Amino acid sequence: MRQLQPVLWTKGVLLTPQHLQTQDRFLEDLLEFQLFALTFCPWGFQRLNIDREALAGGVLGISQAAGILPDGLLFEIPDADPAPPPRPLEACWQPDQQTLDVYLAIPEQRDNGLNVSSGQKDRNTRYLAEVLLRRDENTGLAEKPLVVARKNFRILVEGEAVEGNSALPVARVVRSSTGTYQLDPHFVPPLIDISASEYLMAVARRLVELLSAKSSALSDRRRQKNQNLAEFGIADVANFWLLYTVNTHLPEVRHLFEVRRGHPAELYATMLALAGALTTFSTTVHPRDLPPYDHANLSRCFADLDEKLRLLLETVVPANYVSLPLRTVRPAVYASALDRDEYLAADGWYLAVNAELEQTKLMQAVPELVKVSSADHIEHLIKQALPGLQLTHIPSPPGAIPVKTGYQYFRVGKTGPEWQAITRARNVAAYVPGELPSVELELLVVLPTK
Repeated sequence: MRQLQPVLWTKGVLLTPQHLQTQDRFLEDLLEFQLFALTFCPWGFQRLNIDREALAGGVLGISQAAGILPDGLLFEIPDADPAPPPRPLEACWQPDQQTLDVYLAIPEQRDNGLNVSSGQKDRNTRYLAEVLLRRDENTGLAEKPLVVARKNFRILVEGEAVEGNSALPVARVVRSSTGTYQLDPHFVPPLIDISASEYLMAVARRLVELLSAKSSALSDRRRQKNQNLAEFGIADVANFWLLYTVNTHLPEVRHLFEVRRGHPAELYATMLALAGALTTFSTTVHPRDLPPYDHANLSRCFADLDEKLRLLLETVVPANYVSLPLRTVRPAVYASALDRDEYLAADGWYLAVNAELEQTKLMQAVPELVKVSSADHIEHLIKQALPGLQLTHIPSPPGAIPVKTGYQYFRVGKTGPEWQAITRARNVAAYVPGELPSVELELLVVLPTK
């Protein structure tokens, strides 16, 4: 029960230890009440480091830990509080047991009971009395002994009674078939800061990488109205909303990852919002399928949500066009393979051309100078000075094609011996003479809507 009534200090009060204890308890409970009333799940580790070398030898020790226990007790090991005695693990396992949960524990505060023991380390009390020498902080003189309450931490393992203690899960130890010990890398104890968990930081980093890659892939499919403005046609609506969803949440996730600070519920809420938006594009995952936040079991809820997010981010909005970059095979000749029958069967072929040339001159020069046919047949056209497939400039390509600024678009005719050569060779090539400097080519094939 909390002590929220302050001591009434009046003239003539006979000072006793109970007065000071009650006043201390009032201040502690007041802080705890404010903390738990204003903050969501304000208990867990802020920092946590397990001694890996000791664990390899079969002993679990805590080299560093800071945070807040479920009952509001603050701790900082080893700077302000001593570490609990290391715990040998060999005798803690049951037959055929593969994992062992380990806890940092301290006896609960006993109202009107024994909470401090003197010089008896095995006593089941919350504190141990410890004598410290302190100087006057103003003069630096007059060193005097005083007694402080040192926290009586201990390490408990799965199967031992945790009742009567305020405890935090620390780690899950895995025992291999050879008898060696290691930490379960996917175990996440209760936290108040995500930086205390390598697993959660890895989840955040992987999500940033996935969102960045998804954003880049979707951005490449935008139509460019000018150098600084993108536009979307009717056929791009789904692609637009998916890109909008990804770009909205990417900065939030990246912020949490880069500052390496924040309550795990903040990261989880951001991931939930992203997953909920992505379910719009899924036929298999519904928002109600997303797991709720569980501060006492962060391992499970983050693993489930991370798995669903990766599944949702694999969603691909189908595009009814294919971009075939024409790469240099020899000077002035560019080519690409046609490895699918639907490319040849498609009705719409468009050649996108960019060069260091005025746009009006580029529109005129391409149909006159550029030759398109198969890689073998193009040599015949060059030697005989014959034209290739007919190239007709179009002011704007079909809505399915993302328009890039600086490019001009030409419809490719699909008739004559030049086209027959392409169907036989299953490749396409373009000859571009030097009159078109720094040229870039891209063949866009519009596929039939399924």
